[in-house]
Amino acid sequence: MRLLTEIKNFQPYTEQEKSAQEKLFALLEQYGNKMLDRDCEAGHITCSGFILSPDLQETLMAYHLIYQSVGWTGGHADGNDDLLGVAIREAKEETSVTQIYPISREILSIDILPVPAHQKYGNVIPEHLHYNITYGLIAPKNQAISDKPDENQNVHWLAIQEIKKQCTESNMIPIYEKIINRMQMIAEQKQAILAKLIQPLSDWYLENKRDLPWRKDQNPYHVWVSEIMLQQTRVEAVKNYYTRFLNALPNIQALANCPEEQLLKLWEGLGYYNRVRNMQKTAKFIIANYQGKFPETYQEIKALSGIGDYTAGAICSICYNLPTPAVDGNVLRVMARLQEDYRNILDLKCKADITKQLEKIYISPNTNCNILTQAFMELGAIVCIPNGSPKCGICPLNTLCMAKQNQSTSLLPVRIKKHKKRIVLKTVFILTCDNKIAIQKRPETGLLASLWELPNVENFLTPEQAIQQCSKWDIQPKEFIKITNKKHVFTHITWEMQGIFITCNQQSANFIWASPEELENIYSLPTAFRCLF
Repeated sequence: MRLLTEIKNFQPYTEQEKSAQEKLFALLEQYGNKMLDRDCEAGHITCSGFILSPDLQETLMAYHLIYQSVGWTGGHADGNDDLLGVAIREAKEETSVTQIYPISREILSIDILPVPAHQKYGNVIPEHLHYNITYGLIAPKNQAISDKPDENQNVHWLAIQEIKKQCTESNMIPIYEKIINRMQMIAEQKQAILAKLIQPLSDWYLENKRDLPWRKDQNPYHVWVSEIMLQQTRVEAVKNYYTRFLNALPNIQALANCPEEQLLKLWEGLGYYNRVRNMQKTAKFIIANYQGKFPETYQEIKALSGIGDYTAGAICSICYNLPTPAVDGNVLRVMARLQEDYRNILDLKCKADITKQLEKIYISPNTNCNILTQAFMELGAIVCIPNGSPKCGICPLNTLCMAKQNQSTSLLPVRIKKHKKRIVLKTVFILTCDNKIAIQKRPETGLLASLWELPNVENFLTPEQAIQQCSKWDIQPKEFIKITNKKHVFTHITWEMQGIFITCNQQSANFIWASPEELENIYSLPTAFRCLF
């Protein structure tokens, strides 16, 4: 029974808490989940959320009509054994906040609270006991709040020093004070983890790092190329691309001088072709402004076309040992689990805060920035993995990890996307004639700008409509072969594609007709279209 485990794992600080824990544990063994229901004769479980602002200096409370006092949020479990979920639900209902998250999954207090007789919905509720489970919650202040008229009024933020003045329930003051103290202790514990992780993580990396081609040296050109290639692409897939790219373009000068068609062909399959175009633009800029030598400061590197915070941080720390953390999804995931941080890692404020925290340990005298950056990358890639269970048994930081301690690794990190991808339907034509395939250039702006594509139109066409479209292109169909369906996902859009295979009697002048060899070696056809073959 999950409840028994959670109650048993609670670490009481006082004899009063220990007594409450033991009594509740005994009742759970006797009554089981019936303790979650209001009609349990021995009393029932309620869940409270003590809400603090992110700086832990203010609390969100309401004037409760039953108790005639300002107090925390909370409510009955009503059969739900996800007690933290109940605490969050009640906090949202009673204050109308929408952004709220636990400081940890840890139970902060177990208290036996007497409830006076009162009326609710016209019914008399006799006095009874609440076996109350409390969690610490964090809510940003920049959101609307409002009352729940049937239960409370005057929902408001107040400084934690003001609780004594506004709360008239004297028995609750010590409970509130101990919870604030524990939330502050948890916050301090999260910060303490940072200083403790440097040595074990660095030592683990030096002993366990993978042999990757871009780790052979600290050449900024090599690191730059690898980091751009690794964006949204698996390491194993990048290895061959990286080697091929550097063999063809071994330095900044070669990249700057490379013909665009060859450049796009070298990048084919990696997607996001503007990235390699920006690389060439940057290479030309470095030739013109830095005499071909890669700049050596974070500000200069960050100013280069196509280089953001992460890539600039990676280059500066790996190549120049500067205190500039490279914070990407891997690092955010590791940090979320280490500190049991329930904030949305897709929120830029969360990323900025984690970056700021890491900067403090990067400037520590015993930090090798080169090693630490790569160690974070490696840990997130092969141990604290994104899909599936993290490999806590071999993690060098498992004794520090708060998510492991509170058994919440599967819940982290929190990723809440604001927008759904737009779906576009396309009919794509695979037109062949004399063993050649029809292709055309895409527009100079927009998605996959200036790349080659297969002829296509918006929406799905019937075979009859497809034949009509061929006539518009001056195509004389010979044989209608088959229809296939494929999907290609971009960052903000998804193409649902219907591929229509047709052999033709003659090659229309509206298209370029390329042989398979030419498609392989000359024309850069994006994966979005290649997936149809």
